[in-house]
Amino acid sequence: MAKYYTADSANGLRPFCQIIQGNYEPKKQELATFLTQMYPDGLSKHGHNYLYNPGPLMDEKNSDGQALLIGLVFELVRRSHFPEKPSRYQSLFACQHISEVKEFREQLADEREEDEIRTAPIYEVFTDEAVHCGDMRLLSDDCPVLELYRRAYLYWSGEPAPVREGKEEEKPFWELLIPLPVLIGRQISE
Repeated sequence: MAKYYTADSANGLRPFCQIIQGNYEPKKQELATFLTQMYPDGLSKHGHNYLYNPGPLMDEKNSDGQALLIGLVFELVRRSHFPEKPSRYQSLFACQHISEVKEFREQLADEREEDEIRTAPIYEVFTDEAVHCGDMRLLSDDCPVLELYRRAYLYWSGEPAPVREGKEEEKPFWELLIPLPVLIGRQISE
């Protein structure tokens, strides 16, 4: 059984629990039927927030709307070209090493402007399933549509983001997608 690490920015994890997919039921019957058809095993919390959640709209001129569209593009590329890979909508996100999770917490706290995320608990995650390793830097919208398509393809291929001119010091940030269910281990002491 492989061991990885995840940050609990939502403070919803407990030691030695199992994280499973949830079944979310849209109020409109045609959406409920479609969601069940596409994801019969359910969604992760991330999947709920990025696919089903009726709150944020894609037409909003903010980062939430853009993140929803990027997530959908990446999911459609996965379904079309890499169906064997775990869906971002049905996975837990983790890192290989504790130092990477700490770096992720800092990035997320800066992005969301929420300092409490900097001290979010870190937990072990155990799985026997194959995980996907993708460069999180590819999940950005600072590009034309064709480039976003290419970035999604690179992500699912396990390739790093291209080095940008003047940004040679940037390195890949590898996130792991672990298909649910997963077993949460102990909380890491810091």
